[in-house]
Amino acid sequence: VGTAAFGSLIIAIIKTIRAVLMYIQKKAKTSKSKVVQIVLMAIQCLMWCVEKCMKFLNKNAYIQTAIYGTGFCTSCRKAFSLILRNILRVGAVNMVADFILFIGRLFIPVVTTLCAYFGLAYQSGSTNGLILPLIFVFILSYFIGCMYSEIFGMSIETILCCFIADEEMFPPELRYAEQGLRTTMQITQQEAAKNDARIGVAPEI
Repeated sequence: VGTAAFGSLIIAIIKTIRAVLMYIQKKAKTSKSKVVQIVLMAIQCLMWCVEKCMKFLNKNAYIQTAIYGTGFCTSCRKAFSLILRNILRVGAVNMVADFILFIGRLFIPVVTTLCAYFGLAYQSGSTNGLILPLIFVFILSYFIGCMYSEIFGMSIETILCCFIADEEMFPPELRYAEQGLRTTMQITQQEAAKNDARIGVAPEI
């Protein structure tokens, strides 16, 4: 619980700094100083990158805490070194997962809105209009789809980190990962190695 609270505190501090910078940016527009505006935009861009990196690192640090029971800073260090050691597999899995989650975020609201349209358009009673209810259904289903996709994405990250930890902690005959998962990860790693060989990237050691 303390690890989760500490990670959330770091993200909240970064968001607060970004909000203050945004307020200063609005005030700087009245001064008409281009140099100040450019500097503030660069700092805002830097803080956005820091926030995205910390969110990604936080997620993996929580997983490391669940696996090893270590504190936040130790878990961040473990997560960072784990990602560096397995950058090809992490990148390949995240690329596929992001594509699937993107499709899910679009598929859920579109299908839900279509079902709502057919339910409202062909009902026996009279309706005053379809546009406003369908917009409300689309927005609501989109947020619900995003929440479920976040859970699904966290599950993918957790399974990947647990698989790598299982691989690093135990010899092949004592590993807990099922054969199907091992085969899938081997295929993913081979495909990532082939892609990197095409573009001239050194293979992972």
